[in-house]
Amino acid sequence: MIVDELPLIELFSQLREAGFPLGIDEYKLLLEALQKGFGTSDRTSLYRLCKTLWVKSAEDKRLFDYHFELIVKESQEAIPAIPEKPEISAPETEDSGIIETAPKLTEQTSERIISAPHPELIEAIEDEVQAAKAVMQATNKYEAISDRQFILTSEYFPVTRRQMKQSWRYLRRPVREGPPVELDVEATVNQIGRQGILLSPVLVPRRVNRSQLLLLIDRDGSMVPFHDLSQRLAETAVRGGRLGNAGIYYFQNCPVDYLYHDPYQLEAEKIDRLLANLRPEKSAMLIFSDAGAARGGYSEERVELTAAFLQQIKAKVRYVAWLNPMPESRWEGTTAGKVARLVPMFEMARRGLQDAIGLLRGKSQSSVFVGTE
Repeated sequence: MIVDELPLIELFSQLREAGFPLGIDEYKLLLEALQKGFGTSDRTSLYRLCKTLWVKSAEDKRLFDYHFELIVKESQEAIPAIPEKPEISAPETEDSGIIETAPKLTEQTSERIISAPHPELIEAIEDEVQAAKAVMQATNKYEAISDRQFILTSEYFPVTRRQMKQSWRYLRRPVREGPPVELDVEATVNQIGRQGILLSPVLVPRRVNRSQLLLLIDRDGSMVPFHDLSQRLAETAVRGGRLGNAGIYYFQNCPVDYLYHDPYQLEAEKIDRLLANLRPEKSAMLIFSDAGAARGGYSEERVELTAAFLQQIKAKVRYVAWLNPMPESRWEGTTAGKVARLVPMFEMARRGLQDAIGLLRGKSQSSVFVGTE
């Protein structure tokens, strides 16, 4: 079919160019209204119909009046309507012999500016409306399927936030220390049973977490892709794990002389000074680094520096474990493969984190330091 033969297509196109927010839905709504006989009696009713459907503001009305007068009135074009299909009535009775016929067009009807279009045009317009409906249905169906198949979530890490919190809590070592300030309900009830009267409640010291965790996080370089993962690891250790004595420190590639309190490595602290404040019987260290596995290279210098650091902390830290964000299959042949022979190294997954926490609790009987070569 010819696009220019569509009813009011020129007015529709001009309004869109003028900035009207009109689309296939608005044009389809106009076609359906014309099909039902609205706006087909004269120009005034047509103007009122289009304005009702398309005009939303005073500025829209000003532009609409201009283009309507220019296209419809001045050009004196006949705007075809889309009438409903006429129904042919059956004969009333066989005896009457009278069959109703379609009424003839009167002169007044023929003078209408909006005349009925050619049947082929009506069929083409209906095809356009059906096509638009099919497109809308297909789009809605696709969107519904997409909503069911895909779920937006931030839990794309190998270990979720909840799993991290649960693992950190196993590291706590609550012991009762200090003055007796908490009520021991069971002991108090037993005392009342023995004495027959409540003379004084039984108080006990508060539980204090005596485990001292040092979390060392490798930053920048090959660890850039794992910054979000390391940040979550640090947050859950302090907040979710409720480890009051957790210290978070940062380094790059290998700790040498200094560790840093901030991820930007601006606030430094000497390693010797940090170790001097540790109590070996309560301290544990977890190192989070790829140990060179991300780039797949081998550095003898990095191995030697790492071995020297591990030897330095040996006397001050009771348990040490290493978490590697790279899969274990990528360690062999890299610096990480050699470092894994110096310190227990675990893959950063749920099982790996649990095993590392278990080692820091002293559950493993293997030696922390395998030795240096």
